[in-house]
Amino acid sequence: MIILGLLWTARVEAEPIVKVEYKYYSIYPKTKWDLNDELNRRSPIIFQGKRYRGYTQWLVRWQYQWWSTAQQCQITTVTTNLDVTYTLPRIPTNHPTDPEARRVFNRYLAALFKHEENHKNSGLYAARSIEKALLNLGPFPNCKGLETKAESTAQQIIQRYRQRDLDYDRQTDHGRKEGIMIENFLR
Repeated sequence: MIILGLLWTARVEAEPIVKVEYKYYSIYPKTKWDLNDELNRRSPIIFQGKRYRGYTQWLVRWQYQWWSTAQQCQITTVTTNLDVTYTLPRIPTNHPTDPEARRVFNRYLAALFKHEENHKNSGLYAARSIEKALLNLGPFPNCKGLETKAESTAQQIIQRYRQRDLDYDRQTDHGRKEGIMIENFLR
């Protein structure tokens, strides 16, 4: 009598675990006409010698488990984590400013945040892509080879989405082509 056995491993995809943190720098306008100078003067965000008003930093981490036999090793589960830190301006609530300045600033901030969310999406897409790619690596003859391939695959994906961020800022001129200039909100 011959007994055939099937070995089946379930590979489950899940959404990345996302942790978001906000860092603020304060500006102190008296009127809406002070907003541009305050943003330029107080922003701590400097990249390649230029000052910017918002910044999104993202970091993708991944973990995986594998199933192995004497002949092969294969990833069965992948967990990705995305840590996002937004750096944005704010007018302190206790700062005495003209109500119109707050209204203008809040509209501007909403547009700036929308731009920064697109940077966060690069991290989210990277995390999803890593998970999918690692689950689809297939069996390897040994776990060391699988681990090497998994790490290089994940790093290539990270680089692709870092480049996406750079391309996005180049295409939008860091949001200016999307209308994210305080002057557009002063009218």
